[in-house]
Amino acid sequence: MKNLKLIIDQESVNIYIDNGEDKDPINICYWHIEEWEEDSEVAISIFNAIQLYYTKPNTLLKLLK
Repeated sequence: MKNLKLIIDQESVNIYIDNGEDKDPINICYWHIEEWEEDSEVAISIFNAIQLYYTKPNTLLKLLK
């Protein structure tokens, strides 16, 4: 899953499939800071997705289909 990417910055967490410079990426999971500020339980989903990204990326994709 070399095209599966994770970006974490001050405002969001994004897991996506990078389709190269010519095509738009496919977002798999995306959370904005406002989501976890409003409901702290969202953080559990974020942490689980990050863990699966590193340990079992195929499982992550299957769970989110």
